[in-house]
Formats: sequence, structure tokens, C-alpha cells
Amino acid sequence: LSYLFDKFVENAILPLLKQRMQHTGVEAAYSPITFYYQRPPTLRIQPGPARALVRAHDDAEYGHQNGELNFWLPLTNRDISGVDLWCESSAGSGDFHPVKVSYGEVVSFHGSSCRHYVNPNHSQHTRVSLDFRVGVEGFFDPCWQMVGTTDDHSRRKVTL
Repeated sequence: LSYLFDKFVENAILPLLKQRMQHTGVEAAYSPITFYYQRPPTLRIQPGPARALVRAHDDAEYGHQNGELNFWLPLTNRDISGVDLWCESSAGSGDFHPVKVSYGEVVSFHGSSCRHYVNPNHSQHTRVSLDFRVGVEGFFDPCWQMVGTTDDHSRRKVTL
């Protein structure tokens, strides 16, 4: 499975992210960009029915730095579980809205500064998703660690 995840990130996610960065002028066209992606991804399992929900949080609370971009990939159909990722539109705005991502889609957001959560799973089905983060050299310090954290994610370095 790690091989499939690596191919997905390296052949789909990172080239698209590089293209977006070059299109917006963050990086010069045709210049190599070095990425650091979380490996393995985090597997989230949310059985239903349950009243529990993940409280609104930003990932900086858990030791992630601002130089990371979150990616959320549902592995189950949101229409069956009724569970969505809820995010603020900007840091501290409090204007949470559902990000209706279906099975087979992936969404990116700035989870280190924008608070987010998933709503309770009231269905009879289990909700499953993967999430991972990508850092970009110049915005991300691969040696950085928040004081008090002990379980940092490993990362893979890729230059495109």
C-alpha cells in the first residue's frame, strides 16, 4: 500500500501543487521544487452510529508548522455516512462550512492555521479517510519540532 500511496502523491498531488505554485508566481516556471510529504498518511476510522465528533482545531496545536498544506482523501462515500470535513475559510474566521468531498476526490486546505473538524457519524456505516501533509522547501523546515511533541510524522523528500 505504501507504494500506491507514494505513486499517488508523487504522480498526482505534487505535480499539481507545483503547477499551482508556478501559475500563481510563488515559484518560477521550470524551476525545481522540493517537497516533503507525510509518509505514511494518517488513517481515520469513524464508526457509526456515534455522537462523538472531532473538536474544531488547527494542526499547529498538534505540532504542525504553517509551512504545511493538508490533504484529505475520503475512502467512503459521504452520502452514506453523512460525514464531511468542516473548515474555516480563513484563520480565526469561525465561519465553518462543509467541504463536500466525495469518494475518489481529494481536497487541500491550510490546516495549520484554519480550524477544522468532522461532524458526528450518525449513520450505520463506518467513515474512513486518509489525511496527509505536504511541506514545500523554503516554507517548511524538515527539522522543526514543536516543544512537547514526541510523535512526529516521517516525511519523504521529493524534488520535481
